[in-house]
Amino acid sequence: MDLRQLEYVVAIAEKGNISKAADSLFITQSGLNQQLIKLEKELGVQLFHRNKHYLRMTKAGEVYVKNAREILRIKRNTYAMLGDLKADVTGEIDLGITHEHGIDLFTSVFPRFNKQYPGISFNLFERIVADQHHLLVDGGLDFGIVMLQERDFIDLVYIPLYFEQLILGIPSSHPLAEQASPPGSPLAVINLAQLKDERFSLIFGSSTMRRVIDPCFKAAGFRPRLLIETAMNHAVIQMVSYGLCCTILPESRILASPYSSNCAWFAISSQPRWGVYIAYRRDTQLSESHKYFIHLAQEYGRTIEAYFNKTPVPANLPINLHAFAADGLSTDMP
Repeated sequence: MDLRQLEYVVAIAEKGNISKAADSLFITQSGLNQQLIKLEKELGVQLFHRNKHYLRMTKAGEVYVKNAREILRIKRNTYAMLGDLKADVTGEIDLGITHEHGIDLFTSVFPRFNKQYPGISFNLFERIVADQHHLLVDGGLDFGIVMLQERDFIDLVYIPLYFEQLILGIPSSHPLAEQASPPGSPLAVINLAQLKDERFSLIFGSSTMRRVIDPCFKAAGFRPRLLIETAMNHAVIQMVSYGLCCTILPESRILASPYSSNCAWFAISSQPRWGVYIAYRRDTQLSESHKYFIHLAQEYGRTIEAYFNKTPVPANLPINLHAFAADGLSTDMP
């Protein structure tokens, strides 16, 4: 069995497009297409329905991809165990990240990880939490960085990194803005019912964040009037800063945005919170490099939580979360 063929087919299935899969594999589109044709001929079955406009797996393709991912997972576990026996560790880590939280964490810890394990590279998969769950279960990822509440756990290992509250943002021109706490002080608490006539911009409705936010509106007795729904936290904060709407977002997104200081921020009386976790399959063989990455991520999380506890909304916004890595994730606060 040629493991490269397994990787080729999995890449095509994940990208849904031979051209994009070829780019990710650093081979030509025609070369990848020929490999697929050759494999289908050997197997005697067609793995993908394809024409000029679409590509999708056949039933045989679904079987092949499911088992290919499992074989590749076993390969990764085997290489992880063997890698710990070598002095010069090499390999790859397939890491799922969310659009903003995940990349902040990764870029903060990667410099130290790379210094310790320069021979290990990362393949980053930017996916929402639900898609990461599917990829983890199917063996398509080594780890995922996910944000959710415990009620949304599935049959994976979840290592907590940090917990954060979701807070209300309103324009600084709003009449209630004068009730906000001064920068550097604990957030003033507000009842969401006071904003029932306002427009809101929120993260898209199927996200795990909305599973935390939507019950807050239900408890306050109203459904929000939505201006926009988006995957971009920073865009929502910008909208609030322009006086167009209100929002509810995780505290870390506030610290990372250059527009936060033009908004007023409040804790919500129902105290919505969620956790940031590293998730992986229970049968994953953790190598020493895997453990080191998790250790760095936990250090990052402790630093973030310490920052939250000391200065919920610092006076010197915006805060570059990547700066936490500059001094080795020190917990000394500015």
